[in-house]
Amino acid sequence: MNIVAALFGSVKALAGRADWTDHFDLTRKGLQQSFVALLLTIPAFYLIAHAVQTERAKLLEAEVSAIPLAPFAIILLLYLLTFSAAAYIFAMIFDKQDRFRPWVISRHWSVFWLTFIVAGTFGLNLMGIVPFAVANSIALAAFLCILLIDIRLAQTVIPFPIGAAILIGCTINAMGLVVILLGFEQVI
Repeated sequence: MNIVAALFGSVKALAGRADWTDHFDLTRKGLQQSFVALLLTIPAFYLIAHAVQTERAKLLEAEVSAIPLAPFAIILLLYLLTFSAAAYIFAMIFDKQDRFRPWVISRHWSVFWLTFIVAGTFGLNLMGIVPFAVANSIALAAFLCILLIDIRLAQTVIPFPIGAAILIGCTINAMGLVVILLGFEQVI
């Protein structure tokens, strides 16, 4: 899979362009590659978490504590897989199983690129180039963009009517947020 093509495909899918499928491998192999793309976001998410821990240590005038990698990765994987599980359920309920694979592939690659944009900003923060407030604002905007991505992809890829797409997007994001909050409550 060409990851640059996935970027263009993600943008076109979000824009509702009909030719977005030209940029993705929508076969089983393409679905597997999209899950590999999710795995590749784990280091990016870890960089983000490390930057937040570093800023927290500065504010508390304490040492930077290491984030335990195994629990972090498990919770993050559960969060990332929440979408696939919810999308499968919605596809079954609304009899849209034929659109499940394109929906998952386009969403995974959209999250892949969004995560690396945010991680790049936090990387610049760790190098002292970008203030933490700017990086944190971009991260908040990206988290809200995931909601918009879910709504828009449900509307363009499946296609669901706008009301159903909003409900599905909000449900998926609420499920993911619950996983994050419950998971990190156990770690911290």
